[in-house]
Amino acid sequence: MEAWILLGSFFVLILIGTPVAYAMGMAAMIGAWYIDIPLDAVMIAIANGVNKFSLLAIPFFVLLSRDLKRDPRKLALVAA
Repeated sequence: MEAWILLGSFFVLILIGTPVAYAMGMAAMIGAWYIDIPLDAVMIAIANGVNKFSLLAIPFFVLLSRDLKRDPRKLALVAA
């Protein structure tokens, strides 16, 4: 039953036009509320997931590609 609550709330939020990232977070909060997980435990899990050092590579890679597209002379710095 918990999976149906989670998926149902996610698809309802998507259908009303909520952005996907917000819909995922809100559906997770609704699911946690439904199965009586304390809000503190949910927030600690979110903070631990965001605090991964290896995930920082993704936005930095996008930032680097944007900068290289604007100024190709920076490519010499990366190639060195």
